Amino acid sequence: MTLSRAPHGEAPPAARNASSRRTAESQPPLMVEATPLGVRAALLEMRARFGPSMPFDGSLSMAETVLAEVLNNIVEHAYSKDRRGPIELRLVRDGVWLRVDVRDYGRPMPDGSLPEAERTGADIQAETAPEGGFGWFLIRAFARDLDYSRNGQQNRLTFSVPLKEEG
Repeated sequence: MTLSRAPHGEAPPAARNASSRRTAESQPPLMVEATPLGVRAALLEMRARFGPSMPFDGSLSMAETVLAEVLNNIVEHAYSKDRRGPIELRLVRDGVWLRVDVRDYGRPMPDGSLPEAERTGADIQAETAPEGGFGWFLIRAFARDLDYSRNGQQNRLTFSVPLKEEG
């Protein structure tokens, strides 16, 4: 599922005023270790913060999927097995959007930019489907306002995910 318009007619966060964007930046970060257990802790914290206010209709699942892919990429590629480090995570609800700001001190993105989505559903057959490699395809399909930067030794990825489907 890919949303081409904002849920319930609301503009995506990038189209709103800058004060909304500053809210996430000024919020104290949730700090987790770049490990599988750290990723799990971050996802549980997201559910604890936003789940009780969400209807039980899977509205938070898309945001959880995107966040899991982003955090797992950091663990596997930015830090990998030979390096450990912190992940700073800021989560802010902005109407029907979840605004996410993720920072780490691992390796930079190759070529200093976000990877393209490599696979599409039409390219994949169940018998030959790989174990992984769908991360950036899922992130790009569900997230909006993706922005990556490298400042000194810090990677920063910001994005927004709708918490509710249009309708």
